[in-house]
Amino acid sequence: MQSLGKNTINRVIAETASKEEALEVIDWFSSTIEGQQCLSDLLDRDAYLMEGDPDLGKSFTPLQSDLLYTRISKNIHQNRIRKNLLRVAAILLPVLLISGLGFYLNRQTDLFSETTYSEVYVPRGEDARIFFQDGTEVFLNADTRIRYPNKFGLRKREVYLDGEAYFNVGFNKNRPFVVHAQHTETEVSGTSFNVNAYSDNNTIEVVLDEGRTSFHVHQNSYPMLPGQKIEYDKSTGRTTLRNLINPSNASLWKKNILHFYDTPLADVLKVLEREFKVQFRVQTPAALDYSYTLTTKQAGIENVLKELQKISPVKFVSEGDTVTVSL
Repeated sequence: MQSLGKNTINRVIAETASKEEALEVIDWFSSTIEGQQCLSDLLDRDAYLMEGDPDLGKSFTPLQSDLLYTRISKNIHQNRIRKNLLRVAAILLPVLLISGLGFYLNRQTDLFSETTYSEVYVPRGEDARIFFQDGTEVFLNADTRIRYPNKFGLRKREVYLDGEAYFNVGFNKNRPFVVHAQHTETEVSGTSFNVNAYSDNNTIEVVLDEGRTSFHVHQNSYPMLPGQKIEYDKSTGRTTLRNLINPSNASLWKKNILHFYDTPLADVLKVLEREFKVQFRVQTPAALDYSYTLTTKQAGIENVLKELQKISPVKFVSEGDTVTVSL
């Protein structure tokens, strides 16, 4: 069934539509995904008002039913001429809205059942892209694990990250999206941002591309604006906020591009181990004194190592999946 125009729906509510149009709207609400989404938008405000009711999730109270019925039918009874249409709309629409509200809440939130979680792990040498039920798009870098509820909660949309991910969050100011990562929280309503939070790294980094973000750690909150980067040192507890000239460089990995800026060799090796499933054996510890600035397309580990050797006197010798580092 094709989408119904907003004017048609409004005419049914305002009792100026024909009986056929009223039945068409009811059928669209109940039999199409788009109609159910439209119905959920109409009911969203009522859902939040009723959230605090202790009976929610068990059954609708008479008061709740009356409120929903009144909202839909209060204008219908003003016009006594269209008795047949009034009878259809007054009886079917309130019942449909009450049933739809329960269906929507049960499908979109975890109010009516125990929260269950799913988990995705992306192995080293790979990446992935997933979508959540609210429309949020997530890119996952190599060696990344994300845990998320099968149904987001009514107040918040919360996920748990160990690794690196880029989020394009579907906007909903009433249900903020929260990324938990090793005792930190990154909270947004709808925006695009990169989170680097590997458990074996000493820092957690968040770079904001669009919208607004708030970073929380140890009961402190740090608002962020587009183009800013926040870095939290897990060992010292220090949090640093800075402006970036090219914030999109932080998420170039989504395009299979490696980017290092004055990065110590030890950190470079960690990235390469994840991206190419290799192991580095440092034969000369003094090699770790060097840092690298490099942007290059990932075209195999051998090509990347050749690029690195052009920058410093450090040598890389590959033997299978092991790379020896020396001067």
